[in-house]
Amino acid sequence: MSEVETNPTLDFVSALQGGDYNSAQELFNGILGGKMQDTLDAEKVAVADSIFNGVEPVDMEMTDEEVDDVLGSEVSEEEDSSEIA
Repeated sequence: MSEVETNPTLDFVSALQGGDYNSAQELFNGILGGKMQDTLDAEKVAVADSIFNGVEPVDMEMTDEEVDDVLGSEVSEEEDSSEIA
C-alpha cells in the first residue's frame, strides 16, 4: 500500500475554508508545535556544540526582508505542488 503525503498547511487552509474550525485549530497547533520543536532542537545542538566543541554560536536573526523572501518561496512551492495534484 502506498503512503500519500499530506501538506498540513493546505489541510489547514482547507479546514478553514470548509468551516471546520476544530480541525483547523488542531492542524494549526500541530504546525506551530512542529516548528517550535525544530527550533528548540536546533538551539540544543548549537548550545551543545558551543559547550563541548568550542564552536561560536551563529546569529539566527533575520531581517523582515529575509523572512518575506523565505515565506514567499514556500508559498510559491505550495502553489506549484497544488497545481500538479
